[in-house]
Amino acid sequence: MARVIVTYGRGWNSLAIVRSLGQRGIEVFCGEESPFAPCFFSKYCRGHFQYPSPSGEPEAFVDFMAEKVKELAPDDNEPYVLMPVHKETFVLAEHRERFEPTVKLPVTTIENIRLTDDKGRLATLAQERGLRIPRTWQFNEIGELYRQVPELPMPVFVKVRKAAAGVGLRKVETPEELVATFREFVEGFGLTAAEYPLVQEFVAGDDYCVTALFDQGRRVASMTYRNIRAFPRGTGAGALRETVHHSEAEEAAVKLLAPLRWHGIAQVDFRIPEGGPPYLIEVNPRFFGGLPQSIAANVDYPYLLYQVAIGEPIGEQPEIDYEKRTETPIIGLLATLEEIAHDEEKLAELSTLAEEFKRIPAADEKRRQFQRFLDQLKAVAHPGNVKDYLRRMFEKHTDAISDVFHGDDPLPALGVLYPIALMLKHGKLSTAVLVSEQELPGAQKKRRLRDYLRPRWSTLLLTGVLFVLSVAIDSVGPARHYVGWLLGWARHAAGETAGFTFAFHHILNFVYLYILSAVILWLWGRRR
Repeated sequence: MARVIVTYGRGWNSLAIVRSLGQRGIEVFCGEESPFAPCFFSKYCRGHFQYPSPSGEPEAFVDFMAEKVKELAPDDNEPYVLMPVHKETFVLAEHRERFEPTVKLPVTTIENIRLTDDKGRLATLAQERGLRIPRTWQFNEIGELYRQVPELPMPVFVKVRKAAAGVGLRKVETPEELVATFREFVEGFGLTAAEYPLVQEFVAGDDYCVTALFDQGRRVASMTYRNIRAFPRGTGAGALRETVHHSEAEEAAVKLLAPLRWHGIAQVDFRIPEGGPPYLIEVNPRFFGGLPQSIAANVDYPYLLYQVAIGEPIGEQPEIDYEKRTETPIIGLLATLEEIAHDEEKLAELSTLAEEFKRIPAADEKRRQFQRFLDQLKAVAHPGNVKDYLRRMFEKHTDAISDVFHGDDPLPALGVLYPIALMLKHGKLSTAVLVSEQELPGAQKKRRLRDYLRPRWSTLLLTGVLFVLSVAIDSVGPARHYVGWLLGWARHAAGETAGFTFAFHHILNFVYLYILSAVILWLWGRRR
């Protein structure tokens, strides 16, 4: 039976690969550096293993994987493929000779990876290919930056050359902020002069992700999607996606990669102004986070890559489905809530309202101005308007396919515990932490209890988990008298008092659990 090894078992894109191949009768084995990964729970994962950190212990990782490939090799010369997913792709490509010909490794050359993963080298390559990119400045010394700062158009982006998941990426609005951020990245990441961050012009527009599969430079398949929502907003990973069509961007991706005899998967990101041409932003020389969107759009990259790896002919590209959307659970919800919190139009309405309130005179005879204020308040805060606004914000989630929850393979949903555990460990929910990318180092100051009592993603998320847990435990047998009573204390207390409605029981319990969550996170933070 054909066999495939998939790495980075914590990723939802890895889960999509496991399901895609497993549903076609291919044996899939899953690896991950963490002992807990969603892929390990999938019914399509025949077996799993834990390997050394590809970034922390690259030599140990290569040695381990070389032995694991030999151990899992199928009998009778059945097709055998190794599919790296995340940053381990780079390490395996660099040591390709350790794995081939025992197993097929459908990954482009390490030279291509180094050329396109470095944003500075990519900018030079794009200019040579005649592709549009935002104006880019590369500095080899701080003095050059100081001299050119007055001439740079604001805002601009400061970008670390080799980073992902929004790490080492910041939009700055002023020359002072640019200099401070540049120095912070240089010192924080310990960059040499050859590694200094790029400064890149800000181009207004939407981000489009062109995905493609190549077979020695020949495009086998491609599709394009865009992130409707991302978390963190503006620089984070996509959380809610839709398939789109943009032939000019797709042809630009081919123009960039085909001459390199690219082999395997790639994602090329573009910023496209409304009605304008595409601007190349970066290349992801590996599997990408939006892979579930590609599969939902009928472009099954995992199986197509498997076919390329074993030399099986591929016919015409399947017809693309432009109707389906996909989303990442929890992260998608947080992205929408953050979008609401940064809605400039609504913030402007509230700001106008606040200014109107300040102008209300104290004298009683000026009630007309006060009435005007009340009318504006009614217009902004009218329940019907609020309901309609929230409906518009959340309707994009309607019928979106979950990256995680599949009826025929439910257990990987336990993987949502992984980001929760990381949140408890680090005191925040960070995309960089989730995908094990390097964050800017720096000691976190100890927070006080009242800091956790203020609205924070970590406190709100833990509250939601405890609330669901309290309702579930409270409804089952003897457990309710112990753990269930602790988690649902406020609801039980309210239930003993006449006059409280069922809804108010839950509201009061949510407030109690919010305080309990703040205390848990505060105590956790103190022990670190």
